[in-house]
Amino acid sequence: MSAADTAPVDDQTRESARLLKRVPGRARPQKEALREFEEGVAQLRQHYDPVFWPLFVPEAKNMFRWRVELECGCKHEVYTHGEDKYPDDRRFPDLISQCRLPSGEFWCTTDHGPAQKPYRDIVEWVDRKVTEFPADPVEPEYDWMDAEDWAKIRKPKPHSSAFWRVKLSCGHYEQVCTDVDWKPEDGPKLVSEERIVEIRRDFEESWAAADNPGWPEKGFERDHIRKMIDLRWPRPEPERDCFTCTQVRRITGYQRIGWLVTRTRPAPRPSTNLDREKIEARLAAAEAEVQRLRKQLDNPGNA
Repeated sequence: MSAADTAPVDDQTRESARLLKRVPGRARPQKEALREFEEGVAQLRQHYDPVFWPLFVPEAKNMFRWRVELECGCKHEVYTHGEDKYPDDRRFPDLISQCRLPSGEFWCTTDHGPAQKPYRDIVEWVDRKVTEFPADPVEPEYDWMDAEDWAKIRKPKPHSSAFWRVKLSCGHYEQVCTDVDWKPEDGPKLVSEERIVEIRRDFEESWAAADNPGWPEKGFERDHIRKMIDLRWPRPEPERDCFTCTQVRRITGYQRIGWLVTRTRPAPRPSTNLDREKIEARLAAAEAEVQRLRKQLDNPGNA
């Protein structure tokens, strides 16, 4: 954490201070908030060697409590490192990828019902992990797939795949599976012009069939498939559907609660002999000045 993150800032001069408001509702009892925080810290410590705790494990005494309101209307309690760091300055965790959300976003745990995942462009291939798999079973793994289609894609021998963590244009992170030997600089593999004609025909016929509920309905998914057909079915695809976009909400306001651990004012410092000597010296100087002024009043001609 840099000095800029912790330096006190006047609310009136901060751009993000425009979100300071009274958030409806009441804060939880301090003891309850502190107990929950300490439970989370105990779990976090299990993931790090003690030597790294000062870097990755927060201390309750440094945390400031806020109530935040999201664009969906939900209210949540959050913490920041100090009272001068606003909630929309902090990058909160993505509860699925464990990466950080863009500033000003928060994962809303309220169930708002099903939402269709939007597709976002992949802007960065961050890193990858190779996973080994056994041979695929003889029978189809999916109920909706027939034996003929399964035979075309089935891998009869043990195989490996690379799972990439990718950053999307929305700032969120998702996972993409590729062949082990593929690299981002290779670019996507495309099918032939003849094959793309077949793929387009197969999809259009399936969508037109009234008795085929297994294919995607109109919307993001079908638009995405048509886009990939126009690009000649690139693999890996240049975009990915983002689940995080359906769960996060923008912070629209926040209100201070107070320190997670109550801070007491330091007791006044007891006076020392040195303090007394300074006071006596100032008093003597003041008395001497009074005597000088009295002499001037008694002898105005000498003033």
